[in-house]
Amino acid sequence: KQWYQRRVRAPIKGFTEKQVQAMHTLANTLEPFKDFVSYVENNAQAVLQNLNSVPVDPILCWEGAESQDPITLAMYKMVYVHTLRPDKVFGACRKFVSSVFGDEFINETQLDLYQITKDEVKANTPILLCCVTGYDASGRVEDMATNQKQPLSNIAIGSAEGFSLAEKAINAASKNGRWVMLKNVHLAPGWLVQLEKKLHALKAHPNFRLFLTLEITPKMPVNLLRAGRILTFEPPDGIKANLLRTFNSISAGRVNRAPNERARMYFLLAWFHAIVQERLRYTPLGWSKKYEFNESDLKCACDTIDRWIDDTAKGRDNLPPNKIPWDALCTLMGQSIYGGRIDNNFDQLLMNDFVKRIFQPATFESDFTLVEKIDETGGKLVIPDGLRREDFLRWMEKLPDSQTPSWLGLPNNAETVILQTKATTFIQKLLKMQTVTEDEDLAYQDPDSERRKSVIGGSVRPAWMKNLGDSVSQWLAIVPKEELEALKRTVENIKDPLYRFFERECTIGRKLLKTVLTDLNDVAQVCEMKKKQTNYIRGLLSDLQKGIVPKSWNIYTVPGGVTINPWIVDFSERIRQLYKIVEAAKKGQTALKELTVWLGGLFSQEAYVTATRQSVAQCKGYSLEELTLQVSVHDKPVELDSSSFGISGLKLMGAVHEGGKLKITEEIMSDLTYTKISWVRTKDIVVQGKQITLPVYLNNTRTMLVETLNFATDEEMFYQRGVAILCTSLA
Repeated sequence: KQWYQRRVRAPIKGFTEKQVQAMHTLANTLEPFKDFVSYVENNAQAVLQNLNSVPVDPILCWEGAESQDPITLAMYKMVYVHTLRPDKVFGACRKFVSSVFGDEFINETQLDLYQITKDEVKANTPILLCCVTGYDASGRVEDMATNQKQPLSNIAIGSAEGFSLAEKAINAASKNGRWVMLKNVHLAPGWLVQLEKKLHALKAHPNFRLFLTLEITPKMPVNLLRAGRILTFEPPDGIKANLLRTFNSISAGRVNRAPNERARMYFLLAWFHAIVQERLRYTPLGWSKKYEFNESDLKCACDTIDRWIDDTAKGRDNLPPNKIPWDALCTLMGQSIYGGRIDNNFDQLLMNDFVKRIFQPATFESDFTLVEKIDETGGKLVIPDGLRREDFLRWMEKLPDSQTPSWLGLPNNAETVILQTKATTFIQKLLKMQTVTEDEDLAYQDPDSERRKSVIGGSVRPAWMKNLGDSVSQWLAIVPKEELEALKRTVENIKDPLYRFFERECTIGRKLLKTVLTDLNDVAQVCEMKKKQTNYIRGLLSDLQKGIVPKSWNIYTVPGGVTINPWIVDFSERIRQLYKIVEAAKKGQTALKELTVWLGGLFSQEAYVTATRQSVAQCKGYSLEELTLQVSVHDKPVELDSSSFGISGLKLMGAVHEGGKLKITEEIMSDLTYTKISWVRTKDIVVQGKQITLPVYLNNTRTMLVETLNFATDEEMFYQRGVAILCTSLA
């Protein structure tokens, strides 16, 4: 009860439960913010208005704000923003960096590649042009060499022949002062080690320069990175920039070839390519993972269009839209060229949806709609009229420089979701990178020497040890102490698949609870200098001090990079659910079956779904293949029959469930208070109206698919908007 009271805070009108929890955490952590919660309660409207401003300029509501120096003030403002609007924390971070290093440090300036090449780099220093996947910066070097009339040798790396050509070119150019550019060197990290040694000993002509183009990858040799000058290139974001980049990479002669419909086909491909690539920025909403859609896919798609258009037109100047082989093009685009990279069924459905919507005869109509709602005014974007490359380029130039996520079929709040995720990842990385001063360094210190210092020299424990000790005390107050009982087997209950599943869950929970409590108590004793460190405990100290979940605790799936604080809370809730399972098991198999289960709080969600299916098949005498999963959503628990089970804690992203049907919404997430799942014979199911199949993922990373559920609906666009169900909100 005390734990529940600590977790559940009094709501504040206009603020989410998560924001209120963050306020209390801040108030209990930093002394100047001790009255922060009461201030927000008394000035809720003013704070909300402040948070919605662009950019956020925090209200100076903490103790001593007026007397703080600029750097400290910027730091506290960053904490304020992170607490209440984590999606806007990057703006506060920029201001903090500016306050430390000055405005000039963070202001972006135009890169003068020639000035760097000519004046800032020596002959034996390689220039590394690092690019994100799908972007090639080699064109900048080629343009610079052309403008300066400087001979340039281009060599693609990736084959044995390329290695020999590269070595010959470097040897020759280093003597006569030419330039050499090696492309895609990330494909040969082993050979780059030899190249670095060669450059180190090279006596080159003063005008010699070596350019290396590569994708950003951790496999690059460290010594080469240290020896070279690194320049990072990213393509500008947005549909407009992507369209222009695509059309500028295809020659006018190729686009304007007969038949006249070819240019529009290239425009459709450019639009499709832009949608596919730009949605990668919104992973896991846009796609469930970052697929490597790149220029090679575009080139292959161009060749495919040319081949099918040429074969169909047979030299004619015009080709009726209904004669274009749309089915063949859709299949090749959706299943092979772009779809060949996809390994998620729902991503494949999304890809097929885009392909069929973009590659169809209706796109040759002048009023075909590309974007239903281009901004808040609700205007539409229709396909341009044009027959030549120049017509489409002029149309692209007139597009707004920034576009909302709705251009990609996503909800407009998708940007907020992604920024929140990035902010969480950013804070996690800061925790891992935080440095420990020399006197606070773990460095495998001898606790005996520390103890002697505390007695003889009067010194105190290191600050990191004090802080960690306080944190461990808080974690121990949250984690349940009562031993988790094992489920007792009988001749009857062991036959029940559901009972066997819960028995395995309790066994895993018992072992892990014992490990966590033992480890936390050992760390607490070390922090109090009552216990010597072992190698295992040193590892725990290192991980916990950085906010990392120890490997010995990570025996079930959680989002990658999750920090220790949310993990402890989540784990404690899982153990409390197991207490309920043990109590229900004591009452009998009926009570166990009727128990409402928090699906995300199980160690193996898929196994639970399988166990329910086996249980119904055993009870009814059906085969597993005969049963299909049906679902209904309710506001409170309902009566269950022998084929039904109750689930709580599911989260619905991008939609709401009202009146027995799914509806698209601008809300980021809504709760499915009580979900009833039933296993019914397929032949007994009567489908009424339209249904949509949604994925059920374990968490918001969308890497683990638990199940699929069918819902009634009257609307479309669910897949485009990234609608999905999550078992847990742990992030």
